[in-house]
Order: sequence, then C-alpha cells, then structure tokens
Amino acid sequence: MESKDYIYAAGIFVTFVLGIWNFVQHYQSSRKASFINTVTSQRVLWLEQIRQDVAKFVGLTHHWTRCDLEDTDAENEILREIDQLRYVIRLRLNPEDEPDQKIADLVKQIPDLTSDHKREELFQALDDLTSATQEMLKAEWEKVKRESKDGDIGAKTTV
Repeated sequence: MESKDYIYAAGIFVTFVLGIWNFVQHYQSSRKASFINTVTSQRVLWLEQIRQDVAKFVGLTHHWTRCDLEDTDAENEILREIDQLRYVIRLRLNPEDEPDQKIADLVKQIPDLTSDHKREELFQALDDLTSATQEMLKAEWEKVKRESKDGDIGAKTTV
C-alpha cells in the first residue's frame, strides 16, 4: 500500500467518524428542541387556563354578591361553579412557588368574605387576586419567552 492510500483511508475514516458525531449531535439537538417546544406549548396552554379560571372565579363571585339571586336555581348553579373553580385553580398552582401560594391563599380566603358586612374586604381580596394572578402570569410568560429563546427549561425568573 502506498502512502496516498493511507491518506485516503484516513480521510475516509475521519469523514465517517465526523458523520457519526454529526448524526448524534443532530439527534440530541432535535430531541431537546422537541422537548422544549412541548413544555413551552403546554405552559402557554396552562397560562391561558389559569387566566380563564381566575377571571371566571372573580367574575362569578362579584356577580353573585351584586345580584339578588337568593334561593334560586341560578344562585345554586353559580355557587356550584364558584366552588369548583376554587379547587381547580388551587390544583393548577405550584404549592412551592410564592406567587402561586399567594393566589391559593386568596382563593381560600375569599369565600369567608362573602357576607354583607365584609363586602369591601371581599372586593379588595378580588382585586388582590387579580393583581397577584397578573404578576404570576407575567413572570411565567417571561419564562416561556426565555425558554423558547435560550432553550433552558430550568431558568429561574428574576421578577
């Protein structure tokens, strides 16, 4: 075998190794991108669901306290929906995150404020719930943007 044959063989071998390495890198990269896209899209859906649930909870609670529906089927339906939303909202939240804990505490506190002599406290709690939810949604949206840009699922929020 001549020296040029060794050079050709080495070139073919290096090309083969680089091809394998490129394939493995591409495979890992595409799996990571697929995972990030899945997590990001699910987080966007979750954000919208939380937004809808809190808006409905606040709206129904406010409506129920303002309308004269006492002892009607409409009142029972509204109360059933409010009760369900109270638990659904809490189940959608992370019990270890401070903003989520604040929202969960407000959702638990609001039913205790529905008597007539606590209306001002109730409306303040509903406003606080709306504000706390807005802050949480903003922080989560920033996470979504950072994840989709940087590809780092574990990125911490600095809000």
